[in-house]
Amino acid sequence: MRISPHQLRHRVPLALLICAGTVVTGVPANAAPAAPATGSQQAARLAADTSPPTRPTGLRRTRLTCQSVTLAWYASRDNVGVAFYDIYHDGQLVTSVSGRTLTATLSVVQGVTWGWYVNARDAAGNVSQASSTLSVTPPFCQQDTSPPSTPTNLAATVNGTAVTLTWSASTDNVAVTGYTILRNGTAVGSTTGTAGNPPATTFTDTGLTPDTDYRYTVTARDAQGNVSGASVAVTAHTGSGCTSPVCGATAITTEKDLPWGLVQLPDGTVLYGRRDLFDIVAMNPDGTDKHSIGTVPNVAGTNGEGGVLGLAVSANFTTDRWLYIYHTTTTDNRIVRIRYDGTLQTNTEQVLVTGIPRNKYHNGGRLRFGPDGKLYAAAGDGQNPDVAQDTTNLGGKVLRLNPDGTVPADNPFGNYVWSYGHRNPQGLAFDSQGRLFEQEFGNNVADETNIIVKGGNYGWPACEGTSGDCANPNFRAPIRTYPVAEASCSGIAIVRDVLYIACLRGNRMYRAEISGNTLTNIQQYFVGTYFRLRTVEPTLDGNLWLTTSTGGDKDSTPNNSNEKILKVTLGGAASGPTS
Repeated sequence: MRISPHQLRHRVPLALLICAGTVVTGVPANAAPAAPATGSQQAARLAADTSPPTRPTGLRRTRLTCQSVTLAWYASRDNVGVAFYDIYHDGQLVTSVSGRTLTATLSVVQGVTWGWYVNARDAAGNVSQASSTLSVTPPFCQQDTSPPSTPTNLAATVNGTAVTLTWSASTDNVAVTGYTILRNGTAVGSTTGTAGNPPATTFTDTGLTPDTDYRYTVTARDAQGNVSGASVAVTAHTGSGCTSPVCGATAITTEKDLPWGLVQLPDGTVLYGRRDLFDIVAMNPDGTDKHSIGTVPNVAGTNGEGGVLGLAVSANFTTDRWLYIYHTTTTDNRIVRIRYDGTLQTNTEQVLVTGIPRNKYHNGGRLRFGPDGKLYAAAGDGQNPDVAQDTTNLGGKVLRLNPDGTVPADNPFGNYVWSYGHRNPQGLAFDSQGRLFEQEFGNNVADETNIIVKGGNYGWPACEGTSGDCANPNFRAPIRTYPVAEASCSGIAIVRDVLYIACLRGNRMYRAEISGNTLTNIQQYFVGTYFRLRTVEPTLDGNLWLTTSTGGDKDSTPNNSNEKILKVTLGGAASGPTS
């Protein structure tokens, strides 16, 4: 179930919650209730309280069925008192319970693995670091050994070097949850869905060799892994060249750790950060001469999504050699700059911004220099939604700073805050008009693409996308929203006033043309081909870098993934700025 951001903002007491299939039961915490206080005493005490509770410990599963899980944990400690426990799975808030409640029964999806954890929150809104993660995979309600029917009516349409496939939906005794597309006998993509939202029955294969025959088949699968027979094959013959806006992708290199931030230097060298190894790698544009240039000092993981995150290159890099880095420490997220001259000169490190909230998730992390010469940073709310509306706090914001780390004189609140009311922004890019586009993770309703303006309030936690308490005239609405199941997008790039969006849960890249204050002609590429996509950046030659994030992205364990850095070739010959 979902507690609304509006409820969170106003901290509605929840000693007993029964809603949408979720039942929360109370167990007394190991703390005596505080003595009664007058309203003025309570207000003064809350205003003076800046200490978060300790992290909850002992998270465990006490009961599991195909439809629910019961979790329990040990009480956190706080200098005043724990008011709430916030229960999450994989970065999504599920519910909040009273600070005197130490167990909850929650709805689950059969056969789907979720990573559960708990944060403690006091009455002043201070939020603890997350508990350890508990991975739970509910059993299926009934054993299913029957595969779906074989897909039928497979057909192919050729457009240059792209082939679009369509087929008739399969049937199943429970539900078809996906299709696998095979080219010449090898899987090249998939579509996914659920019983309530069936998977798509179309797929576009791009970047093929001109004037070549390709043989395609499709299989269907259900939630328990039963796979149908292959469809009747269809053969497609490609044209003489690419006629699509996106012509294909080539794997430049593979990586066992998670590539997060990526930049290209004026001489063509590509630098990318390895999130959980805490270092920076350099390579040639073709992937040769790949080597580590050094470890970033004072980085710490969060057993979630912290570590070495965004990178940016000084506009005067050829003379000043500054590389800007957004990273997590044991206490906060921060922005530093370090000179690079073949290696990372860690003795030159300058810490520019500290105090950006950190937690297991919601660390933000993207950096982007603007046409005004200022550095912009996407800062998450650190899993404390209330800070997003506090313009004295750096969490849940887009930040703006001078290259030397000072606050620009024209910032709206006299600090680094440029815009506020954000949940977990991770994409930043500028168009040819100098406008800043931002991509933001929603909770479980909608992701957002926003145009960021000075001092703008984007509504979180009261408003998610266009859902919740969004009627406030001071809130700025997104220019587009996306269901989280088709999005959970991280990085964005703009090339010739076209926006490209890399999506994790959605397993796809969106392409959208910028027209005034709207996005038009929206298309989807690589749906299921490379699975989770994290970062998209412009290349020096007007194409795109694209990175995957398929495994190990919800922990801080180094080298436990299998990633690709791809170069995406764009169609058409046009000139214009990239960002």
